[in-house]
Amino acid sequence: MPPRQRLRVLRTLIDAGIDAGVGIAPVLPGLSDRPELLADVVRAARDAGATDVWCNVLDLQPGTREHVMEHLARDWPELVPSYLALYRRPYPDRATTEPVKSTVAALKTRFAIADRRARPLVPRPAAEQLALAI
Repeated sequence: MPPRQRLRVLRTLIDAGIDAGVGIAPVLPGLSDRPELLADVVRAARDAGATDVWCNVLDLQPGTREHVMEHLARDWPELVPSYLALYRRPYPDRATTEPVKSTVAALKTRFAIADRRARPLVPRPAAEQLALAI
């Protein structure tokens, strides 16, 4: 689905009173972790009414690792050495992830990401909900 259509869907959910946030994941070190790119996403999320924004940096589990490294080698060969260093294990260390998470947290504050739903949808109390028959 194109990004503009996703934002329209998000706006429709928010306008219906549904609590809907935006996940920026996976963030790819050296490709999509630049502050100005993250700011563009957070700003668009705010403009669409997102109630929250979160992020997660790419992890490379076996299987995914080979796929990602193959594409890096083909499309961004200059990043292969840094990815080999960053991903000795499936998860990058905190020195890689924390700056990205801190940037997104600061952007959430800067762009005033908050629950601004005009008519929040409130679930019925448990006693009023129908039980699932299994």
